[in-house]
Amino acid sequence: MARKIALFAIAVTVFLALELRAAEVIPPKPTAYFNDYAGVVSKEAAHRFNEQLAQFERETSDQVVVAVFPKMQSDSSIDDYTQRVAQSWGIGQKDKRNGAVLFVFIEDRKMFIQVGYGLEGALPDVTAFDITEYHIKPHFRNGDYQGGLATGIDLICKAIRGEYKGSGKTVAENRGKTGAPNFLFFIIFVIVLIVISRVMRRLGGYGYSSGRGGPIFFPMGSGGGGWSSGGGGSSGFSGGGGSFGGGGAGSSW
Repeated sequence: MARKIALFAIAVTVFLALELRAAEVIPPKPTAYFNDYAGVVSKEAAHRFNEQLAQFERETSDQVVVAVFPKMQSDSSIDDYTQRVAQSWGIGQKDKRNGAVLFVFIEDRKMFIQVGYGLEGALPDVTAFDITEYHIKPHFRNGDYQGGLATGIDLICKAIRGEYKGSGKTVAENRGKTGAPNFLFFIIFVIVLIVISRVMRRLGGYGYSSGRGGPIFFPMGSGGGGWSSGGGGSSGFSGGGGSFGGGGAGSSW
């Protein structure tokens, strides 16, 4: 009897865990350092923040990302949810694990700073809480999201500067050096599409023509399921494979 009760309890726990995850949305990896999915700052400010954080990575190798969402898409606590999101994004260098993410959920009126393993000494929970509670929160309460985010970015960068040394390039810029294979693959892909389209045209597979070469199709970039960061700026972002263990703190306003 006791065994049946134990098995039933396990089954219920697993079911509830699956239901919880089913109701949760993990946003796609960001393509910018500053990601304003809620549209609370100007494009000029978004561009400035993005460039600031890109330069910070060049100088320190630390990756600091800001993600502002309309609301949290999970029934979990904000610390658990944002830890899973930060982990899935891989912010920070893989060997240094030096990433930090400032999450803001406007409708929930909550924020949280997730800190990678390699930065927990420079940005401990007490410092993260101090930044959100006493520096960002007053701005947010007055509706000054732009000012609060600017303050938060400055203080996070100030806290972790000096822990690591940068190479003068971001992860995205370093990967750009080896971007030839990807470009070659794209060219081959387009050529294959052209050949297929011509064959289909001869077989009558298409009811129209786009000129002498027949219809040509180009792959469209993914919009991330409707996610638009509003990050702006010319500095592309790519996570370096960093990891998170739940370090950090947050506040409500």
